[in-house]
Amino acid sequence: MAVSDTLIGTVFDGRYRIVRKLGAGGMADVYLAEDQELGRRVAIKILNDRHAADDSFIERFRREAKNAAGLSHPNIVSIYDRGEAEGTYYIAMEFLDGRSLKELIVGRGPAPVKIAIDYARQILAAVGFAHRHGIVHRDIKPHNVLVGGEGRLKVTDFGIARSGASQMTEVGSIIGTAQYLSPEQARGARVDQTSDLYSVGVVLYEMLTGQVPFTGDTPLEIAMKHLSEVPKPPSELRPEVPHDLDSVVLRALAKDPAERYQSADEMDRDLARVAEGLPVDPETETAATAVLSGSGLMAAAPTSVLQRPAETAPTRPVPPGRTPPAGYYGYEGPPRRRRPVWPWVLSILLLAAAGAAAWFAYTKIQDQLGENKPVSVPQVAGIQESLAVKKIRDAGLVPAVQRRSSTTVEKGLVISQSPDAGFKVQKHQRVNITVSRGPPQVQVPSVVGK
Repeated sequence: MAVSDTLIGTVFDGRYRIVRKLGAGGMADVYLAEDQELGRRVAIKILNDRHAADDSFIERFRREAKNAAGLSHPNIVSIYDRGEAEGTYYIAMEFLDGRSLKELIVGRGPAPVKIAIDYARQILAAVGFAHRHGIVHRDIKPHNVLVGGEGRLKVTDFGIARSGASQMTEVGSIIGTAQYLSPEQARGARVDQTSDLYSVGVVLYEMLTGQVPFTGDTPLEIAMKHLSEVPKPPSELRPEVPHDLDSVVLRALAKDPAERYQSADEMDRDLARVAEGLPVDPETETAATAVLSGSGLMAAAPTSVLQRPAETAPTRPVPPGRTPPAGYYGYEGPPRRRRPVWPWVLSILLLAAAGAAAWFAYTKIQDQLGENKPVSVPQVAGIQESLAVKKIRDAGLVPAVQRRSSTTVEKGLVISQSPDAGFKVQKHQRVNITVSRGPPQVQVPSVVGK
């Protein structure tokens, strides 16, 4: 069977009504579907026809379902069902109405620093949970991170995940995506949980700067740069990135796995300190300095190492609204005499008022755009009246119920609808549904005395 758009509008495996295509990858296509048994929307991932007869792809597909199904976590996409149908294999999973992190970075540019930290911590929560269950993801990248409407991140695609440490090569190929590969993955060597943390470091780097640390014309060229080049600190590309956050990213990008963070929790603790304006672990500073010095390079090239004078205590940017902790000035001597505070307070209040007004206007505009955005008419034919009415209202539309007798449709089920499912209409438009009264009834004539 050809896995193509001819699936739209059909019922797959006798249960999933395919609504529309969500995306396509090298191994599978993903569709939005209605689970007719449970009355919920799901994302159904169907193995491409050209791979459905390939044992290696089938095994990878099954492994994804098995690995993810065993991981129940708020930051990991839930797996509902898996199976084989119509000549191919599929996975039914949680549908998240949002975009991938990669789409956000490409569409909106670098993330605000606080949001980048929050997103990285959510990815680490998912990765750390998988690691505690013996699963190494091996393909952490923003394409595999979905962002929901409320900023909740979900990690997906465990297709090349393995239990425990493993070799990275399969049939002589490097598995993963070149821009996010750890050096040991690029060599086809043994990988473990620190390999995922390297990839998280690349994702955090991209969120902060809008670009990955290493680029090239071919995957091989990029892989070699992971082995032999020193990454620029994110602050060189974006000066507002604090020094401590530079250190966290650089430690995660250490060439030698032993010099990286050894657990997701360890990296998360440093990010929590940065978010609170506190210094990172001294070991992180040491590891970051080693990375900038070219430690662990396979073919080290001369590089300039950014170092502070030994007698000067490192100064860290203080987040807005925070005052420096006691002793923050170290041995530099007492701070300069303070200037009057009230002009700064007044300026901050004015900026806050302007920001609040701008935010109010922005939300009003977004609300208006949301009201004017067309919505898709849900599929309600063949289901109970109460469920049909709820689905129509949930879509922002108005149900209009008519009834008629039917000898073929059970009482209380929807016979037909107008407009048809999938049509794009404005919100608050009426959707007419005809509900069965059951078989027609006739009046019994009077026969008494006849």
